[in-house]
Amino acid sequence: MCLLYLLSVGKEHELVLRVYGQAPTEDDLVAWMRDGAVRRIHVSRHNDSETFTFVVNFALVVGARLAPYSESRTSSF
Repeated sequence: MCLLYLLSVGKEHELVLRVYGQAPTEDDLVAWMRDGAVRRIHVSRHNDSETFTFVVNFALVVGARLAPYSESRTSSF
């Protein structure tokens, strides 16, 4: 599990997603952004055990970063 921070075109704040399953690598993120790929990511909201599939259009992502997940870390959705 990891946190994925996405900054989209026209947004001032990052979207923070808790990713389940196979986490993307930095190389994945670079390729998806370069190619404008649309990807399904298995995520949940902070403090919520229910997971769902979130579809991201990486053509609209101008910045992305990965961070390890910690129960003590706060995130927003």
